[in-house]
This record gives sequence, structure tokens and C-alpha cells, in this order.
Amino acid sequence: MKKSLIALAALSAFAAPAFAATSNVDVYGKLSFAVDYADVDNGVAGADKSDLVTGVNHTSYIGFKGTEDLGGGMKAVWQVESEVGKLAATTDPVFANRNTFVGLAGGFGEVRLGRHDTPYKMATGGLDPFGDSVGDYNAIIGSYDGGAGKFDTRAAATVAYISPNFNGLTAAVAYIGVQNPETAGQDNKDAWSAAAMYDNGPLFASVAYEVYNGAAGAASTANKSHDAWKVGLGYKFGDTKVGVVYENIENDTAASATSRDAWYLSLAHTMGPMVLKAAYGKANESDANASDDATLWTVGVDYNMSKRTTLYAVYADLSQGTGGDYGMGDGGKLYTPATGKDASAFSVGIKHTF
Repeated sequence: MKKSLIALAALSAFAAPAFAATSNVDVYGKLSFAVDYADVDNGVAGADKSDLVTGVNHTSYIGFKGTEDLGGGMKAVWQVESEVGKLAATTDPVFANRNTFVGLAGGFGEVRLGRHDTPYKMATGGLDPFGDSVGDYNAIIGSYDGGAGKFDTRAAATVAYISPNFNGLTAAVAYIGVQNPETAGQDNKDAWSAAAMYDNGPLFASVAYEVYNGAAGAASTANKSHDAWKVGLGYKFGDTKVGVVYENIENDTAASATSRDAWYLSLAHTMGPMVLKAAYGKANESDANASDDATLWTVGVDYNMSKRTTLYAVYADLSQGTGGDYGMGDGGKLYTPATGKDASAFSVGIKHTF
């Protein structure tokens, strides 16, 4: 449940009096903590990691957002969102490290400037019933073997446009600009992302494309790029939801361009307060390596104690070919086995939204 406030005491130190008097503030968030048992093969005899981990933070966050009426059908929009428990040792800022932006909205749609999920990420996130858990579909979708491509992402220095909703159809496009000065002999590392989404009644469909120019790497590859496209489809049959995602990622290096295809299938069935869930993801071998494939199996159950509080249990298993280099959990980065090795995790937790 969102809390609408005229003036938020927690932010009063940062807000000018005139702003507080004219802009409503919504406070929202999610707390999700679990006990995980993870079995991760590190590829070293006697060094495999099988641990019971308590108090695992599965992407908890808190956010503040608001609008200001500017007249003529125009309004200013803003949002500040931060992950709860984010470690200062990361390269992301501790505060406002999630979707944080300011913009303008009206009959033309909405323009946002700041840190934001790319349209590519937005296009199929709703087809993953295990988002922000050990079974997160980003173990496969949006990930390229060895981390050469990471497309389901949240980017800083973003200028995004989101269209109005036309009978269920919306479009989004974003430019991710340069944050560092250009290096001699290398192109600036910018990116474009675009998506179209249709959500009407039981049917959901989407298509998305994203390209990174001057992809990060050594000088010999820095002027190259990598890109990805995907399509998603979801349908609801009574109490059952099914989803499918197909994705192709191409990584362009100095020597050649290699690509890989991936599939993700999901199923969720509601029975009273319970939701039974299952998913299968498969990253095929790339052109450059006949053994860098990976497979993700996930099953789980949610028990909704209320509209805002949920108990959950998830089991996920990631298996790889001898050249596979993927990870799993919370965006594909929580549990990372050695190249060609496997990982699995069982998680029991509680989630509360407000």
C-alpha cells in the first residue's frame, strides 16, 4: 500500500519549502529476506561451496516519488529509489542506486532523465515469475556467456521516452550516454534501447532491441559493439499464466562476431492463496564455442498471507556445458560457479510490499 504525503518528514532536510507545499510524495518499497542453501561448484577439489546462508537480502528497496501539476495538461514527475542493504563497496551509489529520475509527462507521453531500467529490460520482466530470487531468469535472459553482454540492466545517464497507452500498446526508447571522457583511439561507450509492449486482457506481447556501441574491452575490441533482440509472449487461462521469451545476443569482437540464442518458458497457477510456479531456461551454444551452453530449471510456491505479505520457497538448478560461464540468482550474479561447473540453491523467505 502506498502512503501519499503532502510533506515527508524523512525527506524534509532535502526538500525546499516551496517544493514540499506543491508536490505530493508517495512512499513505497519491498522487503524480501530469505534463508538460502546454495551448492556452488568452484572447480577446485575440496573447495566447492555448500552453505546455509541466513538473512539473504533478495533485492529489498525503498522509494519516494511525486508529481507537480504545471498546468496545461503537463506535470513534473520524479522518483528516488534505493536498494536496502546495498554495500558501499560496490561501484553503484549507496543512495538512489535504483530507478531515480526527473522528467515531464503529458498527453505526449513521458520523458525521464536519470538512472532507469532500459526498455529492453522492461519488455519481458513480467514474464519471469521468479524475479529477484535464486531462480531469477537473468541467469539466462539478458546474459551472455562470460559476461560479454549484460542487457537486462539499469543504466545511469539515461534519457528515456515512454509513449501513452494506446489500447494496451506502449513504446519506450532510451539513450544511455557517455559518463566518462573519450579515450584516445576508442569510440565513446554509449547505447540505445527500444521496446514495444502490448498488454490487454489475457494477452501480453513484446519486442525489444538494445545495442552497446564501443563495448567495454581492450583497445583492440573497444570500438566494436554488442547487441540483442528478444520477443516475449504471455497469456492467462483462468488461474494459469504462461510465458515464453526468445532472445538472440550478438557479441562483435575484433576477430569476429559470435551469437547465441536462448529460450525461457514459465508457468504460474493460482490456487486460493497459493501460487505454484515453474520455469525452464536454455542458452544454446554460441558460434564460437560448442560447449558454452547453460540450462536453468526453477520450481517454487508463493503463499499470499495478504495482498502485501507473501511467504515463498524456490529451488533453482543451473547446469552448464564445459565452456559455460553463467551465474544465477538476483540478476544472475548471486551464486556464480566456475566455468563449466554447476550451481543450485533452495530459498525460503518472506516478502512484504508497501
